[in-house]
Amino acid sequence: MTEMKTTSMLILLLASLTALAAPDKKASPTSQSDEASARASRLVTIEGEDPPFADIIKSGAITPGERFSKGPVPGSRVRVNHELLEKQVGKPDPIPQQIGIHTEARGAIKREDFSKWTRWYQEDGNVQVFRLFKGEQNIRGGIGQKGSQGRIEAFTRSLEAGPDNWREWEGTYTIIKPVGANIFQLFHNGEDKNGRTILWPFHIRMSGEGDIYFHRRRPVAGMATEIVLGKNMAGKSLSVKVRANGTDYEVYQKRPLDKGPWKPVTKGSYIPAKDNKISFRWGMYAGSRKGQSIPNDALILVTGVSVR
Repeated sequence: MTEMKTTSMLILLLASLTALAAPDKKASPTSQSDEASARASRLVTIEGEDPPFADIIKSGAITPGERFSKGPVPGSRVRVNHELLEKQVGKPDPIPQQIGIHTEARGAIKREDFSKWTRWYQEDGNVQVFRLFKGEQNIRGGIGQKGSQGRIEAFTRSLEAGPDNWREWEGTYTIIKPVGANIFQLFHNGEDKNGRTILWPFHIRMSGEGDIYFHRRRPVAGMATEIVLGKNMAGKSLSVKVRANGTDYEVYQKRPLDKGPWKPVTKGSYIPAKDNKISFRWGMYAGSRKGQSIPNDALILVTGVSVR
């Protein structure tokens, strides 16, 4: 009996030691972050250098306090690994030609001048490349406490919508280096009854950790203000579709290679746009809080954009 008890105790002890020695199969947050960064880094190659933002200001290419700096502000070249990217998003359609961009130093830039602002925006084949850099600000109000985090966004012209004229935007996001920012915005022309600019019914946002989520601009009783579309998306891709008619909107998502139907995310309504004029914006809008700057380098790719 004593021998049996001793043997049982030895078996239990060996089992405990084995469990302690076995590796934890659940990846730590650090290892998950490292894996995501490695996955993302394989999708692009950077050729050249990008000077600190302060050096660009010193060069005179951009002027704090001016809304339309003359530039140019060239950037390092971003080379997309098209073969690898197409394995997760498919072969992208051509980029729409009738678009403009807003940058940290100048807004409403026309396509013929895109090449002057490659620090923030580039196109490689049919891939749109959006970048922001640590320490940057939107300088139209000034710098330091007068500056804000700012943006790099593409935008459509004003589009006429209506109850029987729904407009659609569709595109696929691939996150390389995330930062807290709106990556899609629906814009309504006009003002509310108090004279406040109507602007934004909702945003699709990206967190600094690479999560993507829907954010309703004004809370609505019985409807979620925030809805997660994807978690830890660095190196991954997500397709989004938005439908809007100047009052109502619908948001959908799906995996880029999924041939099935779009998955509804949410829908809602907002103050009607003046003259039913709306527009779509996509890229990275990091915010307008005075005294804030971009906290880290950021880069996203957008493919397959279509506007209908």
